[in-house]
Amino acid sequence: MVRRDSHELSPFPSHSELSELHDPLLSQAGPSRHTTSSSPIASASASAGRRRSSRRNSTFGVVAKRFWKPLVALSLPPLLLFLYAVVHPHVPGLPPLPKVSVHYGSTGAGSAAGSGIEAVYEEAQVRRCTCGDTDEGRRQCEVYGVEGLERSRLVKGTGARVRRMLLRGREGHKLKIGVLGGSVSACHGLHPSPSFPQGDPEGPGCYTTVVKQWFQSTFPGVEHEFMNGAIGGMDSSYYAFCGTHHIALDTDLIILEFDVNDQTDIIYQSYFDQLLRVLLEFKSQPAVVILGAWSPQVAQDQGYGDPQIVHLPIAHYYDIPYISLKRMMYNHYLRYPQSTAKSFFQPDHLHPNARGHRVLADLLIAYFESELCLLSFYGLPVVPSHLVTLATPEPFSSLVDIPFPLDTLHLVDPVTAPEGWEKTFDLAPLSRLTSESRHFVLPTTPYGVPPVGLFTPLRDVLDPTRPDPKDGAHVLELVQPRMFCADANDAANPMKPTTHQGWEPFVWNGEKHFWVSNTVGARIRVEIKVNEGSGRSAYMAGILDSVAGGGAGCATVPSRQGLVSKAAEADRFAIAQIESNHVAFEPVDPR
Repeated sequence: MVRRDSHELSPFPSHSELSELHDPLLSQAGPSRHTTSSSPIASASASAGRRRSSRRNSTFGVVAKRFWKPLVALSLPPLLLFLYAVVHPHVPGLPPLPKVSVHYGSTGAGSAAGSGIEAVYEEAQVRRCTCGDTDEGRRQCEVYGVEGLERSRLVKGTGARVRRMLLRGREGHKLKIGVLGGSVSACHGLHPSPSFPQGDPEGPGCYTTVVKQWFQSTFPGVEHEFMNGAIGGMDSSYYAFCGTHHIALDTDLIILEFDVNDQTDIIYQSYFDQLLRVLLEFKSQPAVVILGAWSPQVAQDQGYGDPQIVHLPIAHYYDIPYISLKRMMYNHYLRYPQSTAKSFFQPDHLHPNARGHRVLADLLIAYFESELCLLSFYGLPVVPSHLVTLATPEPFSSLVDIPFPLDTLHLVDPVTAPEGWEKTFDLAPLSRLTSESRHFVLPTTPYGVPPVGLFTPLRDVLDPTRPDPKDGAHVLELVQPRMFCADANDAANPMKPTTHQGWEPFVWNGEKHFWVSNTVGARIRVEIKVNEGSGRSAYMAGILDSVAGGGAGCATVPSRQGLVSKAAEADRFAIAQIESNHVAFEPVDPR
């Protein structure tokens, strides 16, 4: 049987041709006949090369023809994801990129607790988002540096409400933005005009104007609404009662600026706490951001311990982002006091000039750019399962494992150890403490409000000597404060006394409205409403000191028979335990 293969299809070279082919000397000679196109050897080699190339092309064609659809299907998702990541930051309305998390190891007893909790952000990605991922964000990093921007963010929190607000803007919704604050936010002194002798709050250099322009350019296609409710000289004690007179109840973002006007008095903690609780309880669930303005004059009077020490624990408790000018500029002022004051502040060293307003605007915008970047990569924070939050109906043992009691001996004699003290040194039970499961309950949602006020004594809410409640209703259903304000500054609904004797309206500097009196014994009565439970009536008495040199006494009067009130003569407020009443103010003889 003779074996034939593909080589037999071409003529085999003769003996002389083979000799020439294998002779090394001939291979170095000049042109010979076998180098021409008519050479049988060349023809054979070329023909064999074409057949090998044909076989390779044929094999590739078969593979491509058979597998091109799976190959395209596998490569298409990564390609589309890459293209989406490129265009996503620049196209409004696109949803955030999908989140992917990989978990290793066993979940154990904490699997239920961890099932709805967002994974911790990768540190590198979070730091990358310090400057955002847009041209504006990169400009901010070039101007201030990464460390400067990081230092300005006194409290970051989860950013849940801020990112949700930014997502609404990215989806093309109209945003309502409100500002509450003092003369810094009212842009005092920056753009004086005949209509605004103290400064036009909508002037081009005001930080509020620059922030408004950023929102308009970042989320185009709709006219966003900006409400500046700031009033020079006002602080959180006023807005804690009258804030809703100056911004809409369906606001999406509220900027609070009180680090200059508030005081370090502990009473301002109550005011600021009440203001935040009421704003966060709006049905629109607005994002709230604290802008910590600062000035050399405040530092000269109070050093580093300015009203920020009042606001900071409250911001932590309510998960409110806190942007601080002081934290970024304070050391610079220590090193270059005169140059810093001249460069960024007006001659009074209290109000920022146009450059100082630009810094305030940039710090806010840089923070929003950072949150937009995190929104693109991670989306919105995840709401955990109610089974692991304050609303859980599960028993204590489902989250915290207490396999054995660990009682502490009762100390009765300060000089004699109690009986059985030796057992407290037993290492066996102490070593077992390392393996216990301790998953403490979480807030019900990162978008919610802590159900108990920051300064509410818990004795009014719960009793640790009684059995645990069956669920969280005892705190989740607490009555929350509601604002009521009889405000002479309210342009839409100014305060109208029910009766007044010896009092008259007064307008200060064409800006602030009061009722004043310099007659001892004059009376004025205003109807108010209070929430269920205890209420507080407050009044501003400072103008009386400057005009009349005296003060006013405040008393609450029941409007119905059978209601009991507790009235107190005080400089600031009286407490009333009634549902509705009147408040009477009476000047006091300073003598």
